[in-house]
Amino acid sequence: MRGHRDSAGPTGPLPPGTAAGSRGSGPRSFADEAAAAIAGLEGYLLAHQARTEAAQAGAAFARRFPWLGPQEEAEIARVFAQEHLALRRRMLQAAAGRAEELRREYRQRYACLRRRLVASVLGLVAGAAAVLSAVLSAVVRGAG
Repeated sequence: MRGHRDSAGPTGPLPPGTAAGSRGSGPRSFADEAAAAIAGLEGYLLAHQARTEAAQAGAAFARRFPWLGPQEEAEIARVFAQEHLALRRRMLQAAAGRAEELRREYRQRYACLRRRLVASVLGLVAGAAAVLSAVLSAVVRGAG
């Protein structure tokens, strides 16, 4: 199907049990393969829906010009649908890019917070150990 991307890698189809983009990472579980198949089907259905919507929008746009002949109307509808899909693709890529930026930003923030938490806990443990050591020293001195 034109414009459809399957799970073929840069050198052809992927071997069974490997994910797209994870060549050589070893076998995948049945659940992973099922999830990948469902995601692939969902992607196909979404792409098909987008193409259908673009074609419908193109046809609706071309019908606004009653003086066009059938071939001209079909050409206008086709070009409009192509532009509609291209715009949709750019918007999706921009959203995906922004999502990746946010993922990286939040990953960095989480790592920073985790380091601060570990440092705080270690500081508390060191402080508690110092207090306990001082208390035990006082108890030993008082008992001896």
